[in-house]
Amino acid sequence: MPLIETRMEAATGNEGAKARAVSATAFGCLDAASITWVANDGEGEIMGLYDECLAAVRG
Repeated sequence: MPLIETRMEAATGNEGAKARAVSATAFGCLDAASITWVANDGEGEIMGLYDECLAAVRG
């Protein structure tokens, strides 16, 4: 977490929580992309799916 925490805004003092949220989101998107890729019999680019998942979270 320290590498992610250093990129968080320090004003609130909640860098740890923010870093965990960022990490959980990244892993959640990877999980969703992997499950979708497997469900599609490995067709397409898994990183493209990952990017789509991240874009969905970003809004």
